[in-house]
Amino acid sequence: MTAPALYGVAARRAADGELLACESTSDPEDFPELLKRYAARYADRPDVLLDLDTTPLAASAAH
Repeated sequence: MTAPALYGVAARRAADGELLACESTSDPEDFPELLKRYAARYADRPDVLLDLDTTPLAASAAH
């Protein structure tokens, strides 16, 4: 079993780090699809980086 966490992906402009879009999910099984969507959306944008993040949730927040 995985620990409760928030899995996020953000699109940022490489030149200045400006946030273009972001989404997150608490279901690890949804994360690959989320990442796939962002990769496809920004595939033709060499000026955009995808920033991945996993943030553990506090045990009390998971209940």
